[in-house]
Amino acid sequence: MSKNSTNMASPNIPNDFQSVLNHVLQSSRATSTSSKYNAAFDSWEKWASNRGFPSLPSNTEHVASYLVSMFQEDAPFSRIEAAFYGIKWRHDIANHDNPCDSKFLHLVVEGLKRILSKPVVKKSPVSASMLLKICSQFAYPSASLLDLRVSTLCLLGYAGFFRFSELVNIKRCDIQLHEEFAHIFVEKSKTDIYRQGAWVIISATGKVTCPVAMVTRFLQLSGLLENELSDQFIFCGLSFCKKSSSFKLRNKQLSYTRAREVFRDAIKKIGEDPKKFSLHSLRAGGATAAANLGVPDRLFKKHGRWRSENAKDGYIQDSDDVRKSVSLNLGI
Repeated sequence: MSKNSTNMASPNIPNDFQSVLNHVLQSSRATSTSSKYNAAFDSWEKWASNRGFPSLPSNTEHVASYLVSMFQEDAPFSRIEAAFYGIKWRHDIANHDNPCDSKFLHLVVEGLKRILSKPVVKKSPVSASMLLKICSQFAYPSASLLDLRVSTLCLLGYAGFFRFSELVNIKRCDIQLHEEFAHIFVEKSKTDIYRQGAWVIISATGKVTCPVAMVTRFLQLSGLLENELSDQFIFCGLSFCKKSSSFKLRNKQLSYTRAREVFRDAIKKIGEDPKKFSLHSLRAGGATAAANLGVPDRLFKKHGRWRSENAKDGYIQDSDDVRKSVSLNLGI
């Protein structure tokens, strides 16, 4: 069976309509999610075929056998969970009775989750003092585009609570610079499932770590400052021009792997352990600072583009002073 098949073919449905319907159903999930579910279903389909079981439609016993066999083969829970939801989704879009709706299979999945659960080791959030050290190290007066890139990446990620996927997709035309602030348009976000976009306001601070000043400086050196309508991504790979002894932006976006290397190198150079931090530490750092300063929840969620309280709270590392204030205000 092909990945895009939904098993809804009927003599009464024209082929062109069936093709459009398949596309519509596949679009019911984000592209990354549907790709993950389709890959997980392909593995299930192969396993079922080797044992003479029908994969679509299936039944609770066969799906349970598959999930348990994955557990016995030391598969991580993330793969087991993807298999469950992949099988469930493909039954849904094929309009079949869904074995994954049964309480029995939900109990199987819950049991496997409890058995395989491991403590979550979160990376440490970046602090404002660390950003000051990064700017001092990399954003000196004669800094190259290479060094300004890491400073700009860090300051924007921190100030805008940006995910890396959001940062790397910022284009010059998405940035509106003003004297006291900058508007940055996020065209698509993890939680923006209908791609409505969102404007993020970044304030100018007048400090060495001012994100607006750093972005302006970076755009000036890259030659993009005056080209306000350019669709050039601002965070790209760089090439060195021997003739001018300077770096220039390439057309290719900065990869996650390269960005992580650049970020961790900066963390190491300011005397911190790079193993304790990731690119997500920038978003977590800005969120932590805002929470500890008492920024109202409504503004906090809107600025970080969070859909739920649980997701937002997962980023915050409360300061000792904030945690002590709980028992200090109990009236005893």
